[in-house]
Amino acid sequence: MASLTSAAGTAAAEEAGREELRGTARGGLVNLVGAAVSGLGGLAVTWLAAVALSPAEAGAFFAATSVFLLAGAIARLGTPTGLVYWVARLHQNGRDGAVGSVLKLGLWPAAIVSMATAFGLLLAAPMFASPDLVRLIAVFLPASVAMEALLAATRGYRLMGPSVLIDKLGRTVAQLVGLGAIALAGTASPLTITFAWVLPYLPAAVAAGWYLLRRHRRSRPDQGFPDRVSARAFWGFTAPRAAAGVAQLGLQRLDIIMVAALAGLGPAAVYTVATRFVIVGQMASGAVGQSVQPRAAAAMAAGKPAAARSLYQASTAWIVALTWPVYLGVGLLADWYLRLFGGEYVGGDARLVVWILVPAMMVSSACGVVDSMLAMAGKTSWQLVDVSISLAVNVGLNLALIPSMGVVGAAIAWSAAVLVNNLVPLAQLWRTFGLHPFGALTRRALFAAALGFGVLPLVVSPLGPFLTAAALAAAGLAWAVALLRYRNRI
Repeated sequence: MASLTSAAGTAAAEEAGREELRGTARGGLVNLVGAAVSGLGGLAVTWLAAVALSPAEAGAFFAATSVFLLAGAIARLGTPTGLVYWVARLHQNGRDGAVGSVLKLGLWPAAIVSMATAFGLLLAAPMFASPDLVRLIAVFLPASVAMEALLAATRGYRLMGPSVLIDKLGRTVAQLVGLGAIALAGTASPLTITFAWVLPYLPAAVAAGWYLLRRHRRSRPDQGFPDRVSARAFWGFTAPRAAAGVAQLGLQRLDIIMVAALAGLGPAAVYTVATRFVIVGQMASGAVGQSVQPRAAAAMAAGKPAAARSLYQASTAWIVALTWPVYLGVGLLADWYLRLFGGEYVGGDARLVVWILVPAMMVSSACGVVDSMLAMAGKTSWQLVDVSISLAVNVGLNLALIPSMGVVGAAIAWSAAVLVNNLVPLAQLWRTFGLHPFGALTRRALFAAALGFGVLPLVVSPLGPFLTAAALAAAGLAWAVALLRYRNRI
């Protein structure tokens, strides 16, 4: 009888694990639809700016948007991760009454700091090469911070739809419509392009606030004893993530600002165009990571490391399956990719930037959502140290290499920082929690993607780019059929 009870318990646990993976997959799929729109939208924004503006003007736009995103990361204070973590844990443990205290602890400080940061940008605008653009982005900075934090709270409830509809779809489409209208009207300038890009953050923030308010009121208990999370507990987790979030975005955007400052706005435009393919991988990783985060937090809170490991490994296989074909295809057809943005962006340095970044980003994808897993395990202080080291590597190498090597030096710096930022936390997760991304499904995805999109197209590449493109297209078709055929197992 005991053995039957044990077997039943094991079967129930396995079924619960499978259901958790299915839930993660559903949430990840919803996010991936949005990520596809957002990633392609990001490429389209880069393309529109590149073709509508001169390289110097486009460089000013890219630098201004990088300042906007970096300032937003500072002003958010790490609250998106903190809100996902705490809302997910409280909801999992039936403490919905304490969610209100978490929202107050996270949202009010972020709102105050975002307004202070915007005011600081307004005062510091004359120090930048394009002060008018900096003043413009400062006005909309609080809306961006509010949108990110409010949507993060909805993800704590395991709701992926609001983030997809409001941010990835709504905001992205609104940006593209605005930029496209300006380009067609022939009124493109750095100021008008920047305004069209930054304006959609305002209605997106309003929509996010409306949705979260409805969801919170529906789940808040009507009676019972007061329950709250202390500020010390909330910020003990969130504060290290605040600094880590700034450093993380610094890894992604600071190099554009440094290229603009050390090499000029024209090279900054070239560097931005050459590196934009990375957006696709980042969006795919982010989409899966947003679905994994609340479930990983709940699994770690419930003392279920095996469930967290299963989530980590399955999600890494999905990321590899989505990103390696893109990275390898861009690497093999670098000149075709660069020519999309105009003939002035095709050249030896831009091609080298692509080739340097492709292997680094492939390693990053193979590590999966390592950053999110470390945070959801509660090790945000480790995460802060890791990303700080990576940022120091990035800044140090940029200062050393950009003056002599230009955009190629920036690519080397970014690649080195990406490797540090993924391999160090991976070693920590593996050693401390026994968590690693290399399950059977991940190994199959790595091998199949490398063979189909790397080895085989590379074999025919000496015969010309058209045959290389044909080989990649055939691999893509076979890949899509395989993913569809084995979708239940995946």
